Amino acid sequence: MEIRIMVKENKVSLWLGFYENADDFKNYIKVSYDEDGNYIPLNFQESYAIKSYDLDAIESDWISERCSDVESLLVGFSGDYEIIPQFKKMLEHKNIQNYNSIVLLYNFEYTGVDYVDEKLEYIGCADVTL
Repeated sequence: MEIRIMVKENKVSLWLGFYENADDFKNYIKVSYDEDGNYIPLNFQESYAIKSYDLDAIESDWISERCSDVESLLVGFSGDYEIIPQFKKMLEHKNIQNYNSIVLLYNFEYTGVDYVDEKLEYIGCADVTL
C-alpha cells in the first residue's frame, strides 16, 4: 500500500461512518503512545495509509441521534459555514441518517487509496480558510 504525505493548507478532508457507541469510535481514532513515548499510528491512520498529519488539526465527533441533513451533522465544526455547502454537494446522493461518526482533518487533502473500511468512509475534500 502506497503511503503519501497529504498535508495541504486551506483544505479539509471528511470521513463519515457509523459506530454503535462512542467508545468504539474513540478507540478507532484515539492517539496512543508506547511505553517509550513513541507515537502509535491510529487504526484510522493505518486503514487509509496516512503517513502523517497535524494531531492538533483533527476534529471528530460521535453523535447519538441520527441527523437528517448535512447541516445538522457538520454544524459546530471549524469553518462549518464554508465546508457545509461543499460537503452537501458531495453527499447529495447519500442517506445522511446512516452516519453518526465524523472525522475532519484540517490542512489536509486526502489523495490516498480508495478504501472504505467497514465503518468509516472517505467523503471528500473541501476548501476552508481558518
